[in-house]
Amino acid sequence: MSEPTKNDSEIFRIGADMVEAGYSLEFVKGAIDLAVEYEGARELMRMWIEEENETERDAIIADLQELIEDVGVAQVEKKPYIPFDDLSEIADDVMAFKDRLRQIVDEQGGVTELSERTGIPQPSLSRFFNTASMPRRSTLLKIADALELSEKESATEWTR
Repeated sequence: MSEPTKNDSEIFRIGADMVEAGYSLEFVKGAIDLAVEYEGARELMRMWIEEENETERDAIIADLQELIEDVGVAQVEKKPYIPFDDLSEIADDVMAFKDRLRQIVDEQGGVTELSERTGIPQPSLSRFFNTASMPRRSTLLKIADALELSEKESATEWTR
């Protein structure tokens, strides 16, 4: 890693504002580490600090969390090919899994409580539960750990 620059000190100040706004230290550290190395993450942090609309700020945080996870996930294994005709069925399966998981989350205090336990920002968790996107293994593992789920309870055909 290179010597800190003026841009880096700006990122550290934004990180301090994120902590003050209630985001976990784990999330903010990940955002700062990424922003020091990648202009895209740096720009997301700048957008967050300049944005006044809470909905837009939440969307920026969700994008930043997604970027943190994307960079953190090793692209070692070959990704399977999924035929276009199967996507609708897979989306239904993903949403059914997320709906079952959401029931457990609600029973254990809700999304806000889960955010505190996992360090995943609440906007990112809301996006996770409300979209049919394929869940990342790292996200599922954090959620399963926070909810104290067994492997059987948290396993899907996508995590094996």
